Amino acid sequence: MIVGTSNARKQRNAVVITIPARFNVEVGQKFYIIKEDDTIRLVPETEDFFMKVDELNLQQELEEYAKKYVP
Repeated sequence: MIVGTSNARKQRNAVVITIPARFNVEVGQKFYIIKEDDTIRLVPETEDFFMKVDELNLQQELEEYAKKYVP
């Protein structure tokens, strides 16, 4: 589904594509850039739950996380 358009422009040694404000992208937000054939996708970087897990309390933290999980 196409939800908008934007033009690419040159800025110094890069090509920049502006994302309209209605998409609520925060300044400084990081994205993974994925190129497949002729398609370019921007995937927001998300918090990695496992980076914050204390290895000594891994089982307890996973059980607490599972209790809060709603599919």
